[in-house]
Amino acid sequence: MRAELSGLRQVAEDMLETVARSRLTPDRWERVGEALAAMSESLDRSDHDGFRRALFRLEDLLRVDRMSPPRKLTGGTTGPSEQILERKALIQDKLGQDERERERTEDQDEQ
Repeated sequence: MRAELSGLRQVAEDMLETVARSRLTPDRWERVGEALAAMSESLDRSDHDGFRRALFRLEDLLRVDRMSPPRKLTGGTTGPSEQILERKALIQDKLGQDERERERTEDQDEQ
């Protein structure tokens, strides 16, 4: 998955940072949590297509808020829960491990 993931890494990192700054309804947070869980599971299985689908699902959930004109937040929106932030950090760690492993492999190939 190393080469396939490298093209999505920056998009994934950007979306994960967007998650941390978002304010969403509880229903939307539940769907974000499902997308994050799918991303994490896909990384564990080295399932590039599954990761991409989950990433784009996450982007769809957050893009509406990013593209909308600024609006007042209502009482029904909240920031991310601890569980969401933990999933975000876990995915970032997995992405970092994959990047470090790719760099190690490239270094070995050069020798």
